[in-house]
Amino acid sequence: MSVQRASRDISPKDRSTAFLIFGFLLACYMLTYTGRIDSSDGLSMFATTESFVRHGGFDSNQLLWMGNQQGNIGADGSLYSRKGLGMVLLGIPLVWLAKQWPSVGLVQSAMLLNPLLTAWTGALLFRAGRRLGWRRHTAMATALLFGLFTMAWPYTQTYFSDPICSWGLFAAAYGLLSYGQSGRKHYLLGAGLAWAIAYLARAINLLTLPIYLAGLFLVLETSPWQRTAGSWPTRLRLLFWRYWRPVVVFMIPVAAAGLISLWWNWIRFGSIWDTGYVETEAFTAEWLFGLFGLTAGPARGLLWYNPILLLSIPGAIWFWRQQRRILFLTLLLVGLYFAVYAKWYMWHGGFSWGPRFMVPILPFLSLLTGPAWNSLVHVRGLGRVGWAAGIVLAVLSLAVQWLGLLVPYGLVQDWLVAAAPPLFAPETFTALRFSPLLLQFQFLSLEQIQLAWWRGTPWPDTIDWLPLSMALAGLLVGLLFLRQQMRSPRRDDREERVRNWLYGAALAVLTIALLTYYQVALSDPELSNVAKQVHMAEQPGDAILLLWPEQSQAFADSYGGDLPVYGFSDHEQLDVEEQAWLQRLENQYRRLWVVPSYLPPEQSGWELPLRTGHFLLVDNRVSGPSNQRIALYALQPAQDMTEAGLGTVFGDPAAQEPISEAVGWIRLNGYAITPAARPGGEILLTLLWESIQPVEKNYQVFVHLLDNKGDKIAQRDGQPVQWLRPTSTWQPGEEIVDRYGILLPGTLARGRYTIAVGLYDPVTGQRLPVSAGPSSYAIELGPIDIQ
Repeated sequence: MSVQRASRDISPKDRSTAFLIFGFLLACYMLTYTGRIDSSDGLSMFATTESFVRHGGFDSNQLLWMGNQQGNIGADGSLYSRKGLGMVLLGIPLVWLAKQWPSVGLVQSAMLLNPLLTAWTGALLFRAGRRLGWRRHTAMATALLFGLFTMAWPYTQTYFSDPICSWGLFAAAYGLLSYGQSGRKHYLLGAGLAWAIAYLARAINLLTLPIYLAGLFLVLETSPWQRTAGSWPTRLRLLFWRYWRPVVVFMIPVAAAGLISLWWNWIRFGSIWDTGYVETEAFTAEWLFGLFGLTAGPARGLLWYNPILLLSIPGAIWFWRQQRRILFLTLLLVGLYFAVYAKWYMWHGGFSWGPRFMVPILPFLSLLTGPAWNSLVHVRGLGRVGWAAGIVLAVLSLAVQWLGLLVPYGLVQDWLVAAAPPLFAPETFTALRFSPLLLQFQFLSLEQIQLAWWRGTPWPDTIDWLPLSMALAGLLVGLLFLRQQMRSPRRDDREERVRNWLYGAALAVLTIALLTYYQVALSDPELSNVAKQVHMAEQPGDAILLLWPEQSQAFADSYGGDLPVYGFSDHEQLDVEEQAWLQRLENQYRRLWVVPSYLPPEQSGWELPLRTGHFLLVDNRVSGPSNQRIALYALQPAQDMTEAGLGTVFGDPAAQEPISEAVGWIRLNGYAITPAARPGGEILLTLLWESIQPVEKNYQVFVHLLDNKGDKIAQRDGQPVQWLRPTSTWQPGEEIVDRYGILLPGTLARGRYTIAVGLYDPVTGQRLPVSAGPSSYAIELGPIDIQ
């Protein structure tokens, strides 16, 4: 049976107002945009999104330097995030679009996700207020109180999943409310989808499902419930059979989310029940301590970070009188969040601003503040005293949010680790002197402000005026439109579609323009150059070894290719796990790009075995203050080479008699060479040297690619084994394996080529004579077919 009721939907004018609120909030968030992920949680979720966009995987191998901090090794040996799939799914479109347009960074594009969803949540709050019968001024004030006067604003600068849960849970509640008033099933489908995303973003939201099912039954026709006799199960069963269609519509995305979450476990860790969380990540905290810390504790108390939410207490009185069911369900949801997270071993949220885990309940508490704000500020039910109290709470709340917006919260957390060890010591959550709300002031300096348009240099270059002007323009235009909308005498059935489309288009252009500008202004020119070189020359079967964890985001922003990225720290000695990873890369890929830190290759535990055991194709430095280096190695196990014995002897250039074993210094016992290649490919050569007698000088090897006319096309010169084994260190009878790689030009003509090999004195240029070869100073190897 279908639900029969009088349909009441939101008016066109209210839809326009909600859209303007969305645009205004988004403009505010772009004003405080940073373009950088500030947490390991965010890095983990972004890395998963990046992997999918680049090569269709779900790993987070870019963060192998992080160990098991945010992920575990999966069934296939790769690192996988322990985080939910929800944020990954929502981030994929933004990251994919950025990858198609190199002018926008992938990280910077992904950082739009939380601003967009938080602005959307503010718009939904306005619509919810209007559905509850509030005046437009009250509904708009409620939306803006949430968007600008609670922790929701600082969390738009992050890549945590909490704002997604906030949007998903409140959008689901709004969908139920809208269905109850309109009877339109698309609201139910939207509610189910929103809840499903919140659940996929964080599995703990599964505990909220009974609350939403209760809300679903409450918005259905209640008369059968009241007339039906019998037990509660009987009543539920009869109500379901009467309204099974709406229940199914809501439950389809919910059930799909459950199946997707099981698949997500299986694809990462090989079991549908394995979420990746370890035994220490459990509900083991002292519950009362966590509850105090989340509510009134000086370090993470919700009320200290959101003073305006004190109005939710008197605001609940209005709901008790007018919307008791909504109040009941809201308190259930808020109480559930406090009760559950107070027991979580990291109830405080780790390195974060305020009680991070309480961000999802902010829109619900903000909804409760609406009637109280209207009574105190608009109606002035308590006179000037009440008005002043409301304004003071708002000013305090705004000041707290800007304190969190201006300076990275990580500075305080790092200071706490040093000043009050161990990490997250209980004292740091109970002692007022350790409150981040106080400590944040000592880091409030020109150098520490994190806004994207803030340069932090001496005046007049302190501010980058162009992006600031653009962000302010979007904000002021949005404010002007909101003011005009609220004063407009137009009827409720009139919608300013042309204006809304133009404003939406202008806001989109402004956002893209800001991202395009920040891609240049915030990027490292040298690293951008390196990323472009890799992108232009990459081939299927390549991978990237990024040995600079601090530059993970900058590289992701600049690199527009499809190769998998493996991130490690660069140091002299590799541990057992790192050695296993290096062996895996050697066996899995054909070529390996290396983006090192400042460590020289001969001191790097990663590059030293690559240089001695594989073929160096590229070893370039880009111009800039640090002369950032980039290297490309052809990996030995993947190469098809032809081996041959030889026995050519190199000797003293001053000798009067022909070079032979008796008077020779060095013998080339054999070689292996690439028999065929293609333009743009590579020619690889392995030389097996043997020392006959000691030499005093450090002779260099030359490897020249010659065409059929004997003209030199390309070359590689240097001391043996990539400068690691000078000839003066060779001992009689010792064999040295010496590898060379020549990267061929893409325009190289097809045909047959040879390789000329010899030794020479780098000071005088004098070549060592050989026992056989052209002019007795080199030996030709080959032929090589370029096809």
